[in-house]
Amino acid sequence: MTALCQLAQDYRGNLPTGGMLFEEKIDGWRALRLAGIDGKVRLWTRNGMPIEGVSHILQRLAEMEVVAGEPMFFDGEFQVGGTLADTKAWCETRWRQGGTAGIFHAFDCMTLAEWRAGGTDRPLIERKAMLRRLFDESEPEDDGWTWAEGSRGAPTPTAVQTMPDGWAFDAADVVSEARRVWAAKGEGIMLKDAESPYQRKRCDAWQKVKAENMHKWARRPIAA
Repeated sequence: MTALCQLAQDYRGNLPTGGMLFEEKIDGWRALRLAGIDGKVRLWTRNGMPIEGVSHILQRLAEMEVVAGEPMFFDGEFQVGGTLADTKAWCETRWRQGGTAGIFHAFDCMTLAEWRAGGTDRPLIERKAMLRRLFDESEPEDDGWTWAEGSRGAPTPTAVQTMPDGWAFDAADVVSEARRVWAAKGEGIMLKDAESPYQRKRCDAWQKVKAENMHKWARRPIAA
């Protein structure tokens, strides 16, 4: 059975010649924006469960889709309150209290037709450039009067952010960037092959660097 999204393998301590792109690994729930079999656009977990109470995010992504001019698939991490615990609580029960919560940290995109075909051959670096262009060109202007759906007139929080990235040239860079994130109580970093296609399966084009897995590749203990 084809997976809903591309999944990462654990980092094993080696980088290809030239290095890899890296992003911070947000400690939340993987979230995919696409239309379901009923045609309704939702945020879904990677296991195909709908995420509720996120109309503010869906509205912002719809604005980006308008700029694209065709149905889109957006991939990212959904987080509430900056923690996995708050994210889990919202997704499981708190959304029932009403309102909206959370930020969608977008890190990839493609057309919905590409996603339905199992992925795309377009390299990650091009997909990220498209994501940023759609975000920038759809940035709404706050007129001070228009209320976002579900906001009840309260100030609208940031709904969508695009994930910034950097470049790790070697294993030392990986350790340095991971230490920086761990020092800030973050989960870790993601390493990604900038020229890789998107495949709806687990592959080593994406690799996760987490403190609990560091014993597999670090020569000495690394403090989280």
